[in-house]
Amino acid sequence: MQSVTVVTENDIKLLLPARDPRGNKGTFGHVLSVCGSERYQGAAVLAALGAVHGGAGLVTAAFPRAAYGPVAAKLAVTPLLPLPGNRQGTLHVSALPPLRAALPGKTALLLGCGLGLNADTKAVVESLLGEAALPTILDADGINAAAAHIDILKRRACRTLVLTPHPGEMARLCRSTAEEVERNRAETACRFAEQYQLVLVLKGAQTIVAAPGQPPAALPFPPNSGLAKGGSGDLLAGIIAAFLAQGLPARAAALCGVYLHSLAAARAAERYSARGMTAVDCIEELKRI
Repeated sequence: MQSVTVVTENDIKLLLPARDPRGNKGTFGHVLSVCGSERYQGAAVLAALGAVHGGAGLVTAAFPRAAYGPVAAKLAVTPLLPLPGNRQGTLHVSALPPLRAALPGKTALLLGCGLGLNADTKAVVESLLGEAALPTILDADGINAAAAHIDILKRRACRTLVLTPHPGEMARLCRSTAEEVERNRAETACRFAEQYQLVLVLKGAQTIVAAPGQPPAALPFPPNSGLAKGGSGDLLAGIIAAFLAQGLPARAAALCGVYLHSLAAARAAERYSARGMTAVDCIEELKRI
C-alpha cells in the first residue's frame, strides 16, 4: 500500500510565489490556453479564467472561430486568438501555424480542455507536445489524444508536463479500467508519473498528486460532490497553468492549484450548497482566497 502525504495550508503558503508589488504583466507569466470548441465554449472560458485568477499576468485564449461569440462575451480581460475550425466545430489542423507563431513569449501552455477528439485535434495535440518546449498542462481531450499515441509523452519537447486525468482518462492512459484505477489510486498515479517522468494529478473524491521520486500527496478536505459537475476540471487546469507560468516547478504548481481549487470549492459549497454550486461559483471564492 502506497503511503500518502497530506498537504497542509502551511505547505501551500511556503510554495506560493511571492507577489512583487512593483511587478508588471510580464512579471507574472503568460499562459497560452488552447482549449474549447463550438460545443464546449465554456471550457475555453473557465480554463482562461482559472489562469487569470490564479495570478498569471497575461492569458491568451486560443479556440476555434466558431466559438468566438460566446467566448469573447465572457473573456474581457484576455487576448483572444480565434483559429480555423473544422465542420465539427473544433480546431482544424490548419490552426497549427498560428499556434506555433503564438508560442514565443509564453511561459506556460494549457492544452486540451473541451477541445473535442477527432483527427484534427489529435494532430494539434501531438504536434504541440512534440514541438513546444514550454511548461505544459495537458487536460481532458488533450489527455485522450495523447492516450491514442502514448509514446508522445516520452518524446515530448516540454520537460515540465502536468497531466490532470479523471479515473476514466487515467484508465485510457494505462490501458486499464476506471474501477481498477479507483482500487489503486496512489499506486497507479505514482507508477505512471515515474514511467513518463511527469507530474500527474489524478482527480476524484481524493485527488492524488504524484511526481517522480516524491511520495504521493493528498488534500485535507473531505469529498465534495459539488465538484462533480462540468467545468470543474477546466478551472483547475487553468489555475495550475497560472502557477506554471509564474515559474513554479511542476509539482509545486500542481499542489498549489489543487489545494486552492479544493478550498474554493469547499467555500462555494458552504455558501451555495454542493448540489447548487458551479465552477463559476468557485471562481468567486478563488478571488477571495
